[in-house]
Amino acid sequence: MKKLITLLFITSTLVAKSQTVEEAIKTTLTQWETAADQTARMAAVNRFGLIANKWSTEWVAHYYAGYIKTITGAIEADKVKKSQFFNEAEKSLEAAKANGASENDEVYVLLAMISSNRIGLDPEAWQKHMEVYSTNLRKAKQLRKENPRIYYIEGMSKYYTPEAYGGGKKNALIYFEKAEEYFKNETNTDIRKPYWGREQNSKMLEQCNQP
Repeated sequence: MKKLITLLFITSTLVAKSQTVEEAIKTTLTQWETAADQTARMAAVNRFGLIANKWSTEWVAHYYAGYIKTITGAIEADKVKKSQFFNEAEKSLEAAKANGASENDEVYVLLAMISSNRIGLDPEAWQKHMEVYSTNLRKAKQLRKENPRIYYIEGMSKYYTPEAYGGGKKNALIYFEKAEEYFKNETNTDIRKPYWGREQNSKMLEQCNQP
């Protein structure tokens, strides 16, 4: 608890000193990616919340708050906490839409990712979650079909779907390969143009190519 309080104090100070929203986001992304344990990771998650509060009219601040909560929820083992992260992520993404990102494909990719993950949390309602997932991916494609994260998310969905229902490694591979082609066209210089997913997609390509 003492460690978390210390990290939260440092987090608040760093956000307060940040000159731009881009600077704050980049620093916090590095903090989350290099976190040594769950305590440090949660400090970064909380920092994204502070960033969204400080730059409340910036869609990008809410987007990354939604992104980090989505990813944290995806790797969380506890189902109750997992659901809470997804609920919070959806609120952040709605805030992003309300502040200028209603026609941003990246927002819909994350919303699709959340719906896909909710299937495992609520299998009996899989049709409802699958419909939301499909709707959001379709919207993302309409806005920018060259977004590699669209195909990464589709590949993940196929990978974890039984082969009898059209899933499995072979069917997922097609999507990961397509994502890889589009990832080649991206740079990581502009935080307002999200570039996450390339490393994860490469790992899934390896998994699918293994015997």
